[in-house]
Amino acid sequence: MAGIVAFYEGNNATQNMVQAVEDAPGQDFRPIHNDAIRSAKFYNVRPGAEIRLYDDPSGATTDDFCIILVKRAAPEYIIPSFERTYEDEYVRVAFIRNNGLDGQISRIRIN
Repeated sequence: MAGIVAFYEGNNATQNMVQAVEDAPGQDFRPIHNDAIRSAKFYNVRPGAEIRLYDDPSGATTDDFCIILVKRAAPEYIIPSFERTYEDEYVRVAFIRNNGLDGQISRIRIN
């Protein structure tokens, strides 16, 4: 069964869900609503999945971006913000700052 990544317009997976996608590798897309995503909730996302979120619509690393590596699947796991670097038993999150990423997501890649 595929894992699901659900993107939300509020921090801490609050407010409306903007979009949900499976965790299948090889995805590279613009979100349904540009500049609306501020957080995510992972449902059984596979270990080794890498979710990259970019401020730049082409996915360039000259603006803010965040790389999330899933280390261990969890029935439900919240990424409260994309503007924080941290690591725990489930994920490793690296945020590269320019001028802010939450609410500015314009490209998503899942590998």
